Amino acid sequence: MKVYLFKRVVLNCSQATLLSAKKEEGVISMRERMQLWWHLLYCAVCRRFVKQMQILSGKMGEMNASLQEHPPHTFSTEQKAEMQKRINISEG
Repeated sequence: MKVYLFKRVVLNCSQATLLSAKKEEGVISMRERMQLWWHLLYCAVCRRFVKQMQILSGKMGEMNASLQEHPPHTFSTEQKAEMQKRINISEG
């Protein structure tokens, strides 16, 4: 009985990884939060993974903000017309 309860409370690393991803998305229950906290208390590898995932998430947010401020290069109307002209010549 005690082993069964222990297995229900303590996560393995695969389960902890899944819960940490859910936590980043903001969809984690209080029970899952406690299970993850308990696992991270004794697992340095998963703590490192969570920290790296947080860093990556932050960098992706910065990159998204940068792209919103400075969108990627787009062609001018003249450049588009010239490209269409070249396509039409190569097809004809």
